[in-house]
Amino acid sequence: MCSVCRMTPCRSGCPNAPEPKPVHRCDKCGFGIYEGDLYLDSPKGYVCEICIKDMSSMEMIELLGENLKTA
Repeated sequence: MCSVCRMTPCRSGCPNAPEPKPVHRCDKCGFGIYEGDLYLDSPKGYVCEICIKDMSSMEMIELLGENLKTA
């Protein structure tokens, strides 16, 4: 039994709780994507919400495997 939270195993808020395992890893920044996180499953891999928010519209178009056309 944990001396802090008095549970076996520790609850997620306990400082002795094990680190949660990511569901996926962001292919842009390398950080974990955890249960409940928003992400994009693109043709070029998984991208976390933070990286998506930092991308320009051109980067997003390229990530989705598209190109702009010339009229």
